[in-house]
Amino acid sequence: MFASIDTLVIAGMLLGATLTDLRTREVPGWLTFGGIASGVVVAAIHGVDAALVSLLGTMIGGSIILPLVLIGAFGAADALLLAAIGAWKGPVFVLWTAWWMSLAGAALAIHAWRRGQTTFPYVPAISVGTCFTVLTA
Repeated sequence: MFASIDTLVIAGMLLGATLTDLRTREVPGWLTFGGIASGVVVAAIHGVDAALVSLLGTMIGGSIILPLVLIGAFGAADALLLAAIGAWKGPVFVLWTAWWMSLAGAALAIHAWRRGQTTFPYVPAISVGTCFTVLTA
């Protein structure tokens, strides 16, 4: 079984985002905005319907945790990373990613709480959620 190009692109994007988030607690804008733009452009090459699905995935992915970004519980890069995943894989995939990501995030939050940490990088939870979505799709 071979991975599709979109899955490989997302894997590379998430690997870079996770390593950066763990080291610096930031994700570069070029990575998230580049992921969104490239996902929409590649979809547009495949036609209007694919572009619309990509745009819908971008909007849903970006808005899933937007209320939490607005109150400061998450960083904007987390929402942008979900938007990039939605741009590449569409709305259904990004919704499943959010489901699995929330479970992974809960486990990471419990771990951080037990260690006395008040915050923790969330991109690893997004990466785990994406991996589970790929494996269960």
